[in-house]
Amino acid sequence: MKHWRRIFSIGLAVVLLFSSMWMIEAAGKEKSLATILMVPLDDRPANIYFPQQVGLSSGFEVMIPPKDMIGYFTEPGNGEEISKWILKNADKADGFVISTSMLAYGGLVASRTGVKSLEDSLKDIQVIKKLKELYPNKPVYVYDTIQRLAVTAINDEYEKYYSLISEWAILYDKVVNLGMDGKERLAQLESLIPVSVLEDYKKARARNHTVNKLMIDWVDQGYIDYLILSQDDAAPYGVHRAERELLIDKVNELQVHDQVSVFPGADEVDVVLVSRFVNHFFHSSPKFFVEYGGIDGKDWIAPFEDTTFDYNVQKHIISAGGTIVGNEKQADIHLLLNTPSSSSSTRTKDIDGLVNRTKELIANDKQVAIGDVLIVNKADEEFVMKLASEVDLTKILSYSGWNTAGNALGITVGHAASRYAFLAQKSGFGVPLYEQTANAHYEFLLHRFAKDQGYKNVVHPAARAYIQQIGASEFSLGDKYDQVNSFVKEKLTKETEYWYQYFDGKQIYIGSRGNKDFYKTISSLERVHVKLPWPRIFEAELEPTLKLK
Repeated sequence: MKHWRRIFSIGLAVVLLFSSMWMIEAAGKEKSLATILMVPLDDRPANIYFPQQVGLSSGFEVMIPPKDMIGYFTEPGNGEEISKWILKNADKADGFVISTSMLAYGGLVASRTGVKSLEDSLKDIQVIKKLKELYPNKPVYVYDTIQRLAVTAINDEYEKYYSLISEWAILYDKVVNLGMDGKERLAQLESLIPVSVLEDYKKARARNHTVNKLMIDWVDQGYIDYLILSQDDAAPYGVHRAERELLIDKVNELQVHDQVSVFPGADEVDVVLVSRFVNHFFHSSPKFFVEYGGIDGKDWIAPFEDTTFDYNVQKHIISAGGTIVGNEKQADIHLLLNTPSSSSSTRTKDIDGLVNRTKELIANDKQVAIGDVLIVNKADEEFVMKLASEVDLTKILSYSGWNTAGNALGITVGHAASRYAFLAQKSGFGVPLYEQTANAHYEFLLHRFAKDQGYKNVVHPAARAYIQQIGASEFSLGDKYDQVNSFVKEKLTKETEYWYQYFDGKQIYIGSRGNKDFYKTISSLERVHVKLPWPRIFEAELEPTLKLK
């Protein structure tokens, strides 16, 4: 099995062959560079639209199973049917990105319950081994999640135990694993949490940890080329800490640390692994120079994370196919990270510094990626509004402020690394392909600002107030879904139109062939698709369509 560990590289001759095909193809949708077959974490936009758009911005198609197979909200996906779909379509793919959480349990939410047995879960992931047996030269990238501290707030009843379970998991680690104080409170929590809820939580953790360990074995045995074990929402202490240490020990024992990465995150990993495949295809590894707008990453542990942020930055860049350089003159991409200020009195100065640094780099024709990691679940409004007023947003390579710091970081890095890898190619792609990838890139960039600032800071609070007015629950909208969906659609469409002003009429670079550079102009916002993907308001589908001329 060890001989399967080698990773297949697509030669330059193949790239040139594809390039020639693009140049002679008729007008219309261009043939993609390659196809990535992806089994997403679940059906939310972060795990479908984000990686598909990042793939398209680099010339790659990201193919996913039919939506009826991958579940919806609390309804789990069907691992058995997805496995059949994978084998049926594997010959069309050049590589694979697979969420074990979807295959084994039916998605991220389902992975947090003990409903599915270990035996049944193991059956549905055997397709990973089968893939490598059938296609030994196609990269197989897999990711699994280390279960988070809390249960999912799928209804008001579970919301009651959300905080109690998190507190129990943290205290259990401190008291039982580390011998710290807190026995009385731990016993009190165990009396407050229903036995059935706590046992289901423990059962899910034990099952998931077994699968986590098995995935490392499959790396060692050559079935998986690269594995990410992403730590879902956590804290420095908690039952996950001991699990993570055991997993890292196993990685080191088997000496597969170059093929396994363990870091805080979850929803961004589809994007990260799409980027890894793009860079694998192009034989590239963009060099990142990292700068912090506030405190250094080594001095900060972000909310819901369990490691210092500099560790998370390093792991995400490497997993996305990039490298880190200490000399900014060697950098392909300057990664600017909006971290907390050392004190409230320095906040304005730090924001000004970050915006001015962005302007300086862009003025010197440098590629800039911005990770707005300061605030959980939304953009830093003060920073992003100043950025928009002083910087041409179309000159930024990538931006994200969505959800946890790890999520925002991974989306920023993955989008930047894959787009840069494509733009660095000078092998003669046709203008139609350049235009097609640019469309996807700028649509996603517009989406990021409209979503992370417009939705999270403007529409989401308004929707929450509206829900309270009409007597609905934001965790399960029920028969109020259509009413709230219409509210969100109207408001978020307006926010997207507002953010489009920063893109309208801008001349954009779309690619080069030899010494010839090509440009287009963003001419119109053709349509805006908005929808609540689940019967709650935490996230929204937002898909703008741009026209270039």
